Amino acid sequence: MFNSSQRNLNILVDKLLDITRESGFSTEDIIKHAKIDLNKPIQEVELHGIIDYVYNYTKDKTLMVKLGQRVDVTYFGSFGFALMSCSDFKEAIKLVNRYRLLLGSGINFTVLSNSQNSEYTIRVSLSVFNNLQKKLFTELVISQSIYLLKIITNNDKLKFKVTFQHEGINNKELYESILKCDVEFNQLHNEISLPIDLSKEKLVSANSAVHIIFEEQCERLLRDLNKIENFSAAARRILLQAGDEFPDIKEVAFKLHMSESTLRRRLKQESSSYRIICDEVRDVLAKKYLATTNLTISDIAMLLNYSEAASFRRAFIRWNKVTPNDYRHSNS
Repeated sequence: MFNSSQRNLNILVDKLLDITRESGFSTEDIIKHAKIDLNKPIQEVELHGIIDYVYNYTKDKTLMVKLGQRVDVTYFGSFGFALMSCSDFKEAIKLVNRYRLLLGSGINFTVLSNSQNSEYTIRVSLSVFNNLQKKLFTELVISQSIYLLKIITNNDKLKFKVTFQHEGINNKELYESILKCDVEFNQLHNEISLPIDLSKEKLVSANSAVHIIFEEQCERLLRDLNKIENFSAAARRILLQAGDEFPDIKEVAFKLHMSESTLRRRLKQESSSYRIICDEVRDVLAKKYLATTNLTISDIAMLLNYSEAASFRRAFIRWNKVTPNDYRHSNS
């Protein structure tokens, strides 16, 4: 998900609850069963579980598309204001390319242009989360992107075309009614296409003086993001973002811009190891799955990359001194 402040994650959940309330669902039931505490900062790993629960509870296939239309530019903090104050679309694209890490380490944007017909295509890919979360957050990111494009150009008449890789043809009309554009499913890429030359679209809130201020703040945020004082925490964050697709240590080291041997050495200096961190993350995810989902023990074992449920049970008992079923019952 986006590297937003914890306050912004609470705002996102508030908007999610607004949607469920408007659809006639009891937000009190959702808050209770999803174990949401709006008086405390919501963590990123909690957000994934909350969204999974609300999606399965409401059975609303367009939930994330609706949510994306409600998250305004202030949600993105300094990056959002820097984007709003760009002089034109080309400058906005440069900003996205420069500070894409501020949008989340697992979110990738590629902007393609066709000189023959002046069409722009924004391709979105997510390299984190399990399959359901990848679907949900892809829809959120594309919906947010459409909303932001309309805001920064002050043009709600832009003719978009959206393609999703996942299935959803039965909900085509619903998606199109919310996004107000053509939507296709089962396509090669997740993309937003615009059959116009966006380079000619001036941004209504362009302000060079304001832009400099917020771009400097983005630069500081990027420098802070690249400062790794605790390698155990950095590795743990990457694993949590990976969902059920745990990367090996070599891939984690690559994302931290270092060799595998260097990462092992740094973790050892912090009295940790990659195996210890993997177990810590599996424990966090296991507890979240047990407390907030109806997944079977076998399903959870599979999500956490255990070859059999018995191995997961033994590990969970070793970590928590209780069985997975006992933990689930005590937290239901």
